[in-house]
Amino acid sequence: MSSPSENPNNRRESAAAANGWLVIVLMALVAVLLFKTVTDSLRNRPDYTQRTVAPRGELGADEQSTIEAFDAVSPSVVYIRTKGYQQDFDGKISEHEVSSGTGFVWDELGHIITNLHVVRDIFRGAVMEVQLPNGQAYDAEFIGAMSKHDVAVLKIKAEPSVLTPITVGASDDLKVGQKVLAIGNPFGFDRTLSTGVIGGLNRNVGTDGDSVLAGMIQTDAAINPGNSGGPLLDSSGRLIGVCTAIVSTSGASAGLGFAVGIDDVRSAVEQILQEAANDQVPSIGISILDAETARENGIPVQMLTGGLVILEVLPATPADAVGLLGCRRMANRVVLGDQITAIAGERVTTYEDLRKILSQHKIGDEIVLDIVRGTRAMKVSLVLGNRMVLL
Repeated sequence: MSSPSENPNNRRESAAAANGWLVIVLMALVAVLLFKTVTDSLRNRPDYTQRTVAPRGELGADEQSTIEAFDAVSPSVVYIRTKGYQQDFDGKISEHEVSSGTGFVWDELGHIITNLHVVRDIFRGAVMEVQLPNGQAYDAEFIGAMSKHDVAVLKIKAEPSVLTPITVGASDDLKVGQKVLAIGNPFGFDRTLSTGVIGGLNRNVGTDGDSVLAGMIQTDAAINPGNSGGPLLDSSGRLIGVCTAIVSTSGASAGLGFAVGIDDVRSAVEQILQEAANDQVPSIGISILDAETARENGIPVQMLTGGLVILEVLPATPADAVGLLGCRRMANRVVLGDQITAIAGERVTTYEDLRKILSQHKIGDEIVLDIVRGTRAMKVSLVLGNRMVLL
């Protein structure tokens, strides 16, 4: 008996049902993928909702004290640059910066205090410019300096209303460990603040010129090139020193900075201004090696025998013009400078002898010096100039 034939209509209905389920599954997959894509997009979208700003907490007493000291003193701190001029191949004369450093306003007369080494290039023809915190720049006049403390006094013609003299403190009662602040222009960044403590007192520090600065304040406040001549302050914002030197193998701050104490600075400034007021006192342009300076520079005092030994000959001075020689180091030994035994026929053995003889002459006078160089005696004639740099 044969089996009944399968109905074609049944086969078509089964195929349609299968296709319908396939479409449903595919649509479900598409919906799932679309949902995932949308949710991932929403999840990864940047959140542009404005954040709540937390209010600043109260400043600590130490922070507030530092801020107040900086705000009070920074208007007194100035930027000092020395400029030179050079002629190009096409004949044009251009200006270029020779050196730069820091200084501060001393009084309403326009006196500015800095380091002598900051402005030393003026002896080689450079000119000086002082820029106040308000951006105004002034040509500066060199009044005088004291090489022993690396202090120089400049003067600008500015109205008292734009000058803020610094508050002067004392350095004879400083303590190791007390907080200090330094303000300067390191690497050209004007009025930069650094803080630290006093790490030592009465330090002797050698300079590039083979001399020694005595009685220095040591600090770990960052002092870098450009800080020279800037103020070192106590926590009250009083001037206690002038940032002058660093000890570093790299040339940048290594935590060993040194400042000339304000007591020495104040004494030097007073003497410089006194000498400047008496502009008739002539000068040879030298500093003299006395017993105290010899000890500070590691020179045996017994080497000082007769006459005045020249410690340093300042550039662009009468002594420099005639080739007088100061002390120098050669092969790990000190070679003494020329010894002056007589001036204008008068014997000299002390610095006071020198001052007395020079006071009897005037700027522009030609005088004859008897000197001893090594073992050779000679006479040197020079024309007296202005007395701009003291010992």
